[in-house]
Amino acid sequence: MSRTTRAISSQISVILAIGALLAWGVCIPTEVRADDPSQRMMRGGHPEHGRAMHDFVGHSLQRLLRHGKDLGLSQEQRAKIKAIATDYTKTRIREEADLKLAEVDVRTLIHDEKADLAAIETALKKSENTHTALRLDGVKALRAAAAVLTPEQREKWRAIRMERYGGGRHAEGQRPRAYSGDEPQASPHEDAQPDEDSDELRAVRHDLPERKG
Repeated sequence: MSRTTRAISSQISVILAIGALLAWGVCIPTEVRADDPSQRMMRGGHPEHGRAMHDFVGHSLQRLLRHGKDLGLSQEQRAKIKAIATDYTKTRIREEADLKLAEVDVRTLIHDEKADLAAIETALKKSENTHTALRLDGVKALRAAAAVLTPEQREKWRAIRMERYGGGRHAEGQRPRAYSGDEPQASPHEDAQPDEDSDELRAVRHDLPERKG
């Protein structure tokens, strides 16, 4: 092999070695990013799940109105529940917009290596507070709607929901999948299947004072 050929072979070997190192270097950050807590947080953050819960509140109020005849709702009751649903929808739209903006700030700061931790903490707290406020408004709307019903209507509404779940995929006595604790929650599929949601009006009825007459 001539000196020129050996020199060319040596250069090719160096180029291949550098290429292999670069390829390895590109793969490593990808694997690290896959396990990066900040990335998992961005993928699994609350906005999508929260949106399902917020839609669930609206669906619950609309279902209550659809069963108005079965429950014997008066025109006044229907008007009050419609007003509650409308007010909640407006509030939800505003607060969801605020939540999206807060999440943009969070993502921007997290991906900025020079960002101050205190600033990141402030942005995270703002996002969480906005999300909490939105969820709380949902609870308030459901309780306000439940307060419009008489004790008899609340019992009838409870019976309607129990009959639905007793004859459906939920076993008798099984707690609906969307309820846990004292506030409405939702599964990831509730956007696509709103009629499968549980009834939070039934869930919160025990927290309300009984109406007389």
